Amino acid sequence: MKMSWALILILFAGCGPAGNAPPAATQTASNDNADLEKVLEDVNHQWLCSGPYQKPYKDCVEFRSKYWVDQFFEVVSTGDLLNKEEMVATQTAAIPSNPAPGTGPYPDAFKLRAVYGDFAMATDHTNFKTADKNGKLTFTSNSKVLRLFVKENGAWRPAAAGLVPIISPPTTARPNKHSATPHKSPDEQLEKVLAEADRAWMDSSDLDKRLAYINKLFTDQWFEILGWDPTRTTTKSTVLEVLPKLAGTNKPGEGVVADQFQLQAVFGDVALASDRRTRTWTDEKGHLVKTPHRTLLVFVKQNGEWKSAGASLTPILTP
Repeated sequence: MKMSWALILILFAGCGPAGNAPPAATQTASNDNADLEKVLEDVNHQWLCSGPYQKPYKDCVEFRSKYWVDQFFEVVSTGDLLNKEEMVATQTAAIPSNPAPGTGPYPDAFKLRAVYGDFAMATDHTNFKTADKNGKLTFTSNSKVLRLFVKENGAWRPAAAGLVPIISPPTTARPNKHSATPHKSPDEQLEKVLAEADRAWMDSSDLDKRLAYINKLFTDQWFEILGWDPTRTTTKSTVLEVLPKLAGTNKPGEGVVADQFQLQAVFGDVALASDRRTRTWTDEKGHLVKTPHRTLLVFVKQNGEWKSAGASLTPILTP
């Protein structure tokens, strides 16, 4: 995979204040689906055993194992990608440590971003509270989270999540074996189609062609959570507006390389995938720095064509 020449992802962090409101298209999606937003926020609380659904950790793990859809997976805050079985095993292993009551996730700022039939995309800020050696509970980390939901048999259920740390958890752990575990594709032909679409928009060196391709490939409600600027929600209109201004401003060697594309799950006309994106950027001392990210990608089929609906990029914890 060749390096893109002035990838928009590199420089968004310097384009205006973080936390800007998303454009009208995304806001409209939320306002027009106010009732659904409330339903999904409740589903989110059930998922996290938070709010009115707090329960002992062991009970929460057992509940999640039944509540998550079979194809569920998550990009956790270390950048590891875990499927449902791995998530359940990891959380079950923590049960004997008997986490103190009150520890765990505390979500807020839930926002419905887009709805595609029986599939919905949302974001929240999730704060994590842990107990110190004296048993005192404190908030120790915070992530902006891409939360995905699918409606099965008339009920909305969690489909996937991508956690992008705002404040990283205090840990010395290294990435585990799940960081890029190969698996059997749920649809090999579709995986090839989506991998090519994912590659093509990043590789084009012609600005006009890139803008035209982005305009065609991205849905109107496309959005992305960047690993190096997680408080911002980057939108399609932002990309189309800012990319021409940044053309030619990248420094030699900078860019983003994508590899390890894998199709993770298919829900009718919605497909979820992941890849690794290694960002090369220049630090304040003028040195080139490489930062790998695990990406959660959402594609939707509209009028017979697969389009990109959004993504989250989680920095991969390295030794």
